[in-house]
Amino acid sequence: MSGFELKFRMFSKLCTEDYLIRNANKGLYKRSLKELDNGLTVQYTWNEASVSCQLSDGTHCSLENTLDHWECSCPADNICKHILISILYYQREHQTEDTLNQGEAASSEELEPDSGLVTESRFRWMVESDLAPLIKSYSSSLVEEVLFRLRYPEQIEVLEDSLLTVRLVKQEIEVSFTEEASLAKALCKEKQTAGNMAKLEALLRYRMQQGLDDTEAISGRVHDTTFSLQTVRECRYMLADLLKTGLARLPQSYIAQLETLAIAAHSGHLPDVERSLRGIQGELQLFFNRHVRFSMQSMLDRVSKLYLALQVLEQEKVSAFKQSQLIGSFRSKYYTVPELHLYGLGADAWETRSGYRGITYYFYCSDDAEIYTYSDVRAVYYEDNQFSYTEHYGSFTPWLPNLTFRQFAGEEIQFRSVKVNEEHRLSSGEGAKLTLLPRTSVEEVNLGKYMQDIPSVLAEDARSFELFSVPKERLAMIKVARVLEHRFEKQSQDLILTMESDHGETLDLTLPYSTEWETMIKRLESGYGAGTLEDFYAFVRIEQQRIYPISFLKGPTVISLKLDTGYGRTGRIGRL
Repeated sequence: MSGFELKFRMFSKLCTEDYLIRNANKGLYKRSLKELDNGLTVQYTWNEASVSCQLSDGTHCSLENTLDHWECSCPADNICKHILISILYYQREHQTEDTLNQGEAASSEELEPDSGLVTESRFRWMVESDLAPLIKSYSSSLVEEVLFRLRYPEQIEVLEDSLLTVRLVKQEIEVSFTEEASLAKALCKEKQTAGNMAKLEALLRYRMQQGLDDTEAISGRVHDTTFSLQTVRECRYMLADLLKTGLARLPQSYIAQLETLAIAAHSGHLPDVERSLRGIQGELQLFFNRHVRFSMQSMLDRVSKLYLALQVLEQEKVSAFKQSQLIGSFRSKYYTVPELHLYGLGADAWETRSGYRGITYYFYCSDDAEIYTYSDVRAVYYEDNQFSYTEHYGSFTPWLPNLTFRQFAGEEIQFRSVKVNEEHRLSSGEGAKLTLLPRTSVEEVNLGKYMQDIPSVLAEDARSFELFSVPKERLAMIKVARVLEHRFEKQSQDLILTMESDHGETLDLTLPYSTEWETMIKRLESGYGAGTLEDFYAFVRIEQQRIYPISFLKGPTVISLKLDTGYGRTGRIGRL
């Protein structure tokens, strides 16, 4: 028996009546059996990776050990009776041998005291087997992507007959598992990598439905926790010295020491430590420059979180999964999510002290009750590099050629096959399909944990943080009755908008002054229709005990403060 004939023989055993009917239809299956009963025969010629089937009615077929790839000389576009006949005839030819093997297996089962439960427990391996040998052949990147997809809700339908079939409803993918504890023997129409991913996802979702959580068990397969322990110790010692010395007696040369350690963290495979050190470096620079925006609280937060993370890494007592959360990654990985329903919340323009400019677009996802972002970013630290907010805000999106980013910020949309990373950032990569939906009024949207009132925003502990979680912006949607007053503080160079709720609580929103937003500041300072604006929502970012507004929303309308009022693209705020 040739190598491929052995593979095809194993495949033919998996092609049960139920499986063939689901891939063709019942009528076609019955006609195939009838023609075999009427004497139709098949001759097989075995090739290296396929089999040529010559039917006695003159039809010629070519098959592999999967229903994903086949050819037939008949004009049918889908699986035809000739394909079924080629499989069924081979099954009949080897039926006698298979029957003898089954008889031997049945005899051994009769010796078992619980043999009456054999049929009922044919697929118990799917919940009882150790996952490690099942996924041994899977690459770490594939396992990582499947784990990422499990974060998103997906309805499954389970059908048990001669095979156990798990249907991923949203993705419209079926995976049929056999009685043998093997993912390789599972049947799926998806090809190659997509098929292997679907098999593992279907198995894990089935196990989740049965109350099993495998995330921690297989996470060690996907996380690289190699890092320089020496660099970790040096960073912790340096932060300890900082805490002992205090800022008042700290020499300015400390910034250069932080830079040296940041470089060491980069080469020591500690990307999040490098970022944290540069963040502390930036705060110190503000302190040495006596800048009005230096925050002692922010400085303490950065130092405390990094010190605790270094201490945990140094002790090496946590799992590989948790270590990877502290180490981070240099490049963000993006994974395909089958479907996302997003509601536009507005856009914010920004510039960093390190020389980057960009616009971030915010969306609320009803599928997992999280906020997603898309950022258009450019480095402008070279003299010939420029970034025009007006130009980029008015340019077209990569997903729909007639949709501008200004429109995109205020739409309700449906993405299919879009790539997303750990921080819920959307990728502009190819393959994603975008559909515009009728926009729901903001008053009718359930924004879950992001919908807060003024007392809850003020009471929230701004200094709380979690080591083992992805850093997130603190964002909130606040119901506002009216803009009570606005004032410009010359000392801090901030425009303060005081909001009032229906219950009389007040909240200050801060807009820092910069030359780029001079027009917007002047317009808001002069009122710009805000005095007549009532009963709306403010979408804000909370940072260092300050609350920065991003957009105002009312009904189906969104006004992104910096971009729409700054350049006068949508008229007065009062039109909300």
